[in-house]
This record gives sequence, structure tokens and C-alpha cells, in this order.
Amino acid sequence: MSLSTSLKSKAYMVEKTVTMGIASGTVVGPVVSAGTVVLSAGIEFNAAAGSAGTSYTVAVGDGTTANLAAVTAQAKAAGTVLGGVTPSFVSAADTIDAVQAISGSGLAAVEARIWAVVVDVNPNTLSANEVDRDTLA
Repeated sequence: MSLSTSLKSKAYMVEKTVTMGIASGTVVGPVVSAGTVVLSAGIEFNAAAGSAGTSYTVAVGDGTTANLAAVTAQAKAAGTVLGGVTPSFVSAADTIDAVQAISGSGLAAVEARIWAVVVDVNPNTLSANEVDRDTLA
């Protein structure tokens, strides 16, 4: 029996709101399950990030692959969305994190949203007769 469209894996977004610090380091983002392909990932700043006297870059990825390669984040306006499209495969449960590199002073902690568009590629284990909405009356 073939799978109904409602049972097939589809792309979906995972996200986590975090506070970006004022020192270089890793900020832990949303959890991604084992057997997942990350299609795209990025960050959205909820307030202006950085200042003119600060060098501030951010990269987003799972620690192995930077789905969003390091980009300048200083002086980005609130609501700015940065995204990258380098795909990766997550074989063991992991998180999509933001890695920030900061030099200089004058940076304030800012709230941001780390996001990723993912697809679960594990085998589909349900058939249509196991899901009530797919059973014909």
C-alpha cells in the first residue's frame, strides 16, 4: 500500500528564542532529531545588534556544518533575518546553534530567534489504515 500524502515527511521549521551574549561563544538553539536534513538555517534579531565600535559576526549550524556561514551582525536593525542554504544531515540528535565572534566593546545582549527548515528522513512507519483520517468510510 502506498503512503498517503498526509503521512509523508514534509519540511517544517524549528526555532528557539535566545539571548545573544556580549562575548564570543556558542548560543544553543533549537533541537533537531536524528535522521534529519537541515535545508536552511539562520537568525533573526529582535532588537538592533551590535554597535559601530564592535566587530560582531555570527554563524548558524550544528557544530559540524555552518548552514549560515559567518556573516557580519553588527548594526543589523531589529527584524533583520539572516539565512543560509548550505544543507546538512544530522545523524544523531543535535541542536542548531549560533556561534558569535565579538571584538571591541559597546555590545548589549540582544534577543534573537535561531531557526532552521528541516525534513525528517527516517522511514515512514504508518500506513493509511493506521490513521483514522485516511480510512475510507
